[in-house]
Amino acid sequence: MQFGVWLPVYGGWLRVTDQSAEPDVANCLDIAKHAEGLGFDFLYASENLLNCIHGPEQAVADAWSMLSAVAATTESIGLCGAIKPGFRSPILVARMLDTLTKIARRPVAMNIVCGWWKTEFDVSGVDWLDHRRRYDRAEAFLRSIDSLFHPPVGMSTGELAARIATASSGEQSGSEDTEIIPTFGFREGAMPEVWVAGHSDRAVNLVAERGDCLFVNGMNDDDLVQQIQAVRREASKRGREVSIAANAYVLGAESSDEAKRRAADVVSKRNIDTIAFFRGVMDQSGGAAWADLEEEQMVDSNAGFELGLVGSFEEIQARIGDLAEMGINRIICQFDDPMRDAELFMKRVVRPLRSGWWNPSPATEAGSNSIRNLGM
Repeated sequence: MQFGVWLPVYGGWLRVTDQSAEPDVANCLDIAKHAEGLGFDFLYASENLLNCIHGPEQAVADAWSMLSAVAATTESIGLCGAIKPGFRSPILVARMLDTLTKIARRPVAMNIVCGWWKTEFDVSGVDWLDHRRRYDRAEAFLRSIDSLFHPPVGMSTGELAARIATASSGEQSGSEDTEIIPTFGFREGAMPEVWVAGHSDRAVNLVAERGDCLFVNGMNDDDLVQQIQAVRREASKRGREVSIAANAYVLGAESSDEAKRRAADVVSKRNIDTIAFFRGVMDQSGGAAWADLEEEQMVDSNAGFELGLVGSFEEIQARIGDLAEMGINRIICQFDDPMRDAELFMKRVVRPLRSGWWNPSPATEAGSNSIRNLGM
């Protein structure tokens, strides 16, 4: 089991009335260094050009600018950032990954997010497509990225250009007259690990065909098991293996009663107006991840309380063991106060678990904490 920390690029993670809605870049950098020192396996930066927690009137920090700063100020912790196909072309993303990998001196993973907020597409000048065509665009994007890292033998420059243009627009386009194939400093095997976020059949099939890790929101155990079984079944048909990452809001305390009181306090302070606004946005998206969420489940942006990491430290340990048995490989943690709560989580939950049943891979023993080398 690997453990990561969401960088708070939107400010506080909860849609509650008393949480900061202003992203703090310096705090994000402090959290990154703190997480690395504590022994977390990776950091995750989500990409939205509008603030998807507190509303479009609030600021947001750019995920990839943040990751560049984090890469330069940390040594070994894994790095993963979200990418929305259509907002950035495949060649731009390849350049970003190439440069960021050199800054970090370790591989960098990317999470493909097809998007769900129409206004964000509209104000960015990106075509808003229905659910099926957003995944078509994502699939074309991943084909293009793969072509840039591993140019197919015999592919003409025009064919490559057309593939890149299609991935950018979602429509068939591109010139057959291009005479230049872009080159990169990638070493053999440097294709970044690819995550795909989503719950739909299209997300399952996309990661089974072209990805390495399916990233899901919190959900009940029955749905979680079905999702894990579905993606691993589809990957197996293709002779591939896929790991599973899940979002969790972690609220640990000395006793179960204390944790429940804190959780009840969070729910009592929920921002009803903000939740209602985003319910409308999510309903418009047609995304499976948002279907049938109750108001309380939307206090956290990714249904993080649903994964069940609220309780005493001992209860959280037991719950993580259950999640591992279900097939979860990675937990991406959100915290009330990352500088305080991440340390408690590592000392009271993760380290005891690792001393008891967690066996690091040889790569991890050697000190390689990149996403790609941690094992799946």
